[in-house]
Amino acid sequence: MRDIRIKRSYEKDGFTRPVFEYRPDWPYISIGFGDEKDYYIENLSLLISSGMGMTSALSAVTVSLKGKSIKKMAIAIEEMVNDGLPLWKAFEKTNMLSERVISLIRSGEEAGKLPEHLNLVTIQQHKEKVFNSRLKSALMYPGIVLTLAVIVGLISAWVVLPRLVSIFQTANGVLPLSTKILIAIGAFLSHYGIFAIPIIIISLIIIFYLIFFYKKTKFIGDAILFSLPGVKNLIEGVELARFGYIFGVLLQAGFQVNDALESVKKGTTYRRYVKFYDHLQKSISQGDTFKTAFSTFPKTENYIPIPIQQLFLASEKSGRLSETSIKVGVIFEEKTDAMSKDLSTIIEPVILIIVGLIVAFVIFAIMGPIYGLSEQIS
Repeated sequence: MRDIRIKRSYEKDGFTRPVFEYRPDWPYISIGFGDEKDYYIENLSLLISSGMGMTSALSAVTVSLKGKSIKKMAIAIEEMVNDGLPLWKAFEKTNMLSERVISLIRSGEEAGKLPEHLNLVTIQQHKEKVFNSRLKSALMYPGIVLTLAVIVGLISAWVVLPRLVSIFQTANGVLPLSTKILIAIGAFLSHYGIFAIPIIIISLIIIFYLIFFYKKTKFIGDAILFSLPGVKNLIEGVELARFGYIFGVLLQAGFQVNDALESVKKGTTYRRYVKFYDHLQKSISQGDTFKTAFSTFPKTENYIPIPIQQLFLASEKSGRLSETSIKVGVIFEEKTDAMSKDLSTIIEPVILIIVGLIVAFVIFAIMGPIYGLSEQIS
């Protein structure tokens, strides 16, 4: 992050505080703050909710920060607010928070409900962490095992196979197909391994990033995940828990249904759910009920099960949509906790079987010709 021009400095609370000369289009970058960013918002929410003034709260939270980058950014936010800029505008200039969160803070400031909305931001961030961590924890073990298997396999093929090529080539008789495949791989790696192995590893990392993280091609990774039965069910449960809880809390905070759906839509990372929430939002904005919105979207049961749809329809009629949504979120949060544990238990033997088959193939390809050679020698 480039430095901001400092006009002057002064001492306050035992900390030297510069007064920044900032430009409206200053290109702040907020990368790598991690938990400190959540800590900043949580404590700011607590202090403002306790009745502390905005300036004092910003100052108190800034002093407790440890990271130099985020502390520098927090000081800039404090100075912008002291100069008369709204809090949401200061956050927007620093890019510390997402557009969705900034919109919540802005609506809170404009409605005079900033403490409530900051508390809502804290709840959202906590829930997002919980839901994402459950999904990642379920996929972490098989991912690590497969990655290590690939790395060990490539290194073994690079180091061991070239040494066995000469032995197998001197053997008389017909070699098994598996041995021929290993010989071809070993011969290739003996000549080009120093270039091939790094290229393969880098290519796998790039492909993984493009499939699962890059926004324009992430739909490929989503399609893969949703094609896996156990993973598909877990993702759907996590998304429904997130939708129910955040949608309900937003409604309780006074948001209109359209605005709440907009916030939920911006928070999801799956394109198919973005389309679903966008359809709900457009349908509701036209005056339709949830019953009409659900019925006009193809295969709605793949996003929200029929019994849960009935709950939403009944609560919409009774005026208890927010309470029902939160209950749905809580129920599916508990379900996803159990599902993530069950998924790890199910995937573990599958991964071990796959790795075992690969090892068995390599052992058969190596030991078969060696056993034949030992018989010839004897």
